[in-house]
Amino acid sequence: MTLRWIFVSVLVAVMAGCAPFGEYPSSSDDRSLEPITVRVSGFGTYEDASRDRLNTRKRLLARRASQLDAYRNLAERVYGTVIYGSSTVSDFVLNNDMFRTYVDSYIRGAKMVAVNEHSDGVIETVMELKLEPRFRSCVAEVSDSQVQDLCPVPMPRGNDSVGDVQSRSVDSLYYLD
Repeated sequence: MTLRWIFVSVLVAVMAGCAPFGEYPSSSDDRSLEPITVRVSGFGTYEDASRDRLNTRKRLLARRASQLDAYRNLAERVYGTVIYGSSTVSDFVLNNDMFRTYVDSYIRGAKMVAVNEHSDGVIETVMELKLEPRFRSCVAEVSDSQVQDLCPVPMPRGNDSVGDVQSRSVDSLYYLD
């Protein structure tokens, strides 16, 4: 009987030694996390750069294409991309290889930093988004498949321009404040 009590006492001591000491940091303590700024570029161009550059409508369409590409790149960086693929092999030789990507997300709070038109006719839109600590905490708590549904990118609080990179030295046809 005493051997049993000694064994139980040793077992309790070992289990107590394996228990965590102190507290785990709670997810509600967002003050320790700094916001992350995600910056992406999107690109668009004309069909014929030498001829279409003078056409105002085509310039606006190229600019819009670069803006939409920047939004897509931002969504891919924040929420990820779904990739579908299939390959056909016959006699150990690859016959067909097909991949499709899928992006479906909701982005809010994105800020256009600059729109640059390069000499070769490519229009680049630079966009950034601040990921608040609330978003980072939510992403850490849910599974990857639930991030888009349960963790929308929150709107920035207070002065959201703190820590922004000023790009006043950008040599561009367009600059957005």
